[in-house]
Amino acid sequence: MAFVIHSAKALTQSKVRAIHGRTLVVGVAAAMLLTLAGGVWIGYGLAPSVTPVPDEPVVQTTDSAPEERFMIDKLGKLSGRLFQLESEAETLAERIGVINAFEKHLKKSVPPVEQNAPKDDSLGGPMIPPVGDRLSLEAPPEDATPTETVASIERQLEALDAALDAIDSATTRRQFAHMLFPSRIPVRDARRSSGFGNRYDPFTGKRAFHSGLDFAAPIGTPIYASAGGKVIKAGWNHDYGYKIEIDHGNGLVSRYAHTSKMYVKPGDIVKPGQHIADVGSTGRSTGPHLHFEILENGQFVNPAHYLIGAS
Repeated sequence: MAFVIHSAKALTQSKVRAIHGRTLVVGVAAAMLLTLAGGVWIGYGLAPSVTPVPDEPVVQTTDSAPEERFMIDKLGKLSGRLFQLESEAETLAERIGVINAFEKHLKKSVPPVEQNAPKDDSLGGPMIPPVGDRLSLEAPPEDATPTETVASIERQLEALDAALDAIDSATTRRQFAHMLFPSRIPVRDARRSSGFGNRYDPFTGKRAFHSGLDFAAPIGTPIYASAGGKVIKAGWNHDYGYKIEIDHGNGLVSRYAHTSKMYVKPGDIVKPGQHIADVGSTGRSTGPHLHFEILENGQFVNPAHYLIGAS
């Protein structure tokens, strides 16, 4: 067999196995050659005997020769398609593996839901057309003619190609969703100087709510977009200093405050990990750091629940 695709469940549970198709191709080719050879042998045995005329060359013609050449040529083309699909399946399996690794790290970073947290019935995941529990290339019946063998392989290759296209589309949608998910550390190799939640305010000394995470770093340290999205604000604020806000869709917004220099403006589309600003100490700040926030539908949430490796 060339490929076996298991499961039509969520993408992170899908398994794509690319089993080398050479075994199938060689087997089918051998079967076809044996079938053709058998046909020639049977035809030779049933044909009436011909007594050669002396002094004249004996010429034997086989009416099936053009058909044999056509079938062999057809099989060669199918073999090429099979090897191409094998390569595509291996590439797709690698892409799914990257997504699985991403989500595995993400699950480790997200703390358990609090007991008092509201529950909902929201579910999600990519929609993959059902391909059955198993989709594979199977050998044709032993009594199949060469034409039937080629037609059977063609039908199975078309079904396999359609299944791979469906999974590829789902994988692309999943990758796009990950690009918009603010899971990337905005300042690399920085010390987290203050967490999310209540704390003693550095200016008043009184208890106050801290709406994000602080990453201490020297002035001029690059700040990177935690996810892809559209810049909706980039300018001065009395408390935040020079700040940037990026809309990631689905009600998610990331905010980067106290920057010393900004490299984006409202309306810009940014990529995940793009250099958007430099660390500073503008606004209500006691020293150079990045104040990083994530808002869900306008409400402050703990960025550590999103950032991989930040919990």
